[in-house]
Amino acid sequence: MTEHAVFFLSDGTGITAQAVGQSLLAQFEKINFATETIPYIDSEEKAHKVVNRINEVFNLKKIKPILFATFAKDSIRNIIANSHGELF
Repeated sequence: MTEHAVFFLSDGTGITAQAVGQSLLAQFEKINFATETIPYIDSEEKAHKVVNRINEVFNLKKIKPILFATFAKDSIRNIIANSHGELF
């Protein structure tokens, strides 16, 4: 069974992104999810590093990672949106 990559991303602790994401993922009992939380993405430089990580996972698995994100700044959200992940 394929494991689907899921990232919980935030400019804070990531607790809200995790809570929302985990509650949605719980609806899919027969799918395996490999989750990764990346908190404190509070600069464009950090956002670009996260995009590199997301794209690395995409290139490895050839399946778009699912991204649950909570960002206050649109500039950071826009950088993440340009990754190979599916942003929610």
